[in-house]
Amino acid sequence: MELAKAYIQRNFNRASASYDAVASIQKKCAAQLVDCLKKHFPTFYPDTILDLGTGTGYIPEILFDAFPESKFTLNDLSSHMLDKAGKKLRSKSVTYVLGDMEVQHFDFQDLIISNLALQWVDDLYKTIRKFYEKSSFFAFSCLLDGTFSEWSKIFIDASLTPPIHRYPSRPALAHYIGSLQPSKYFCNACAFDLVFSSAADFMRYLKALGANYSHQPVMISDLKKVINMYTDKIKVTYKVFFCILSR
Repeated sequence: MELAKAYIQRNFNRASASYDAVASIQKKCAAQLVDCLKKHFPTFYPDTILDLGTGTGYIPEILFDAFPESKFTLNDLSSHMLDKAGKKLRSKSVTYVLGDMEVQHFDFQDLIISNLALQWVDDLYKTIRKFYEKSSFFAFSCLLDGTFSEWSKIFIDASLTPPIHRYPSRPALAHYIGSLQPSKYFCNACAFDLVFSSAADFMRYLKALGANYSHQPVMISDLKKVINMYTDKIKVTYKVFFCILSR
């Protein structure tokens, strides 16, 4: 496994015990993604469902009620996250697949769904095409460019290199979706705000979530400088893209 994926896997393994307590946005996005699927494709009933990057299982928790007869496969890069999902869903008949979604082989599925996981892959567009071609319906949400821009601005204002994780822009992502020429599709974007008491509070949140990885490494001395300088409240924004594709 490449180094970046190894760091991401390690962070989510460490965060598995704290994730559910802080993942309010992730829960909201899971519910919104499923609501979009039911609203725009009300007659669709999948026999097989694959959840990519399931985490602790928010998507299957919702889908079990909507599709009680479906066969579920849950995938994640983190073994600890899959363990959490397994304990939460122990009464259900589910197959668990540990591994990197980009290289893992999956059989064709009626529905492939993924909530706030695709932003961690190396090649987003290739991954979207892969799972669009392996499903009758592919539904996903992912983070967009501008997510946590307030956090980046704090570093820029302090003349420090911001800890940026690269996210796609909405126009580029929408253009690519159109290029796939799906028979039907739905796309939308939403913003979700969170407020933290200080820079230190936000960093604790990222660690508890397992999202404390960026393409731009940050020096410990720079983090300490930001903690000492920014003790007031900080608002950060999630920008989320929702999409459902039908072949």
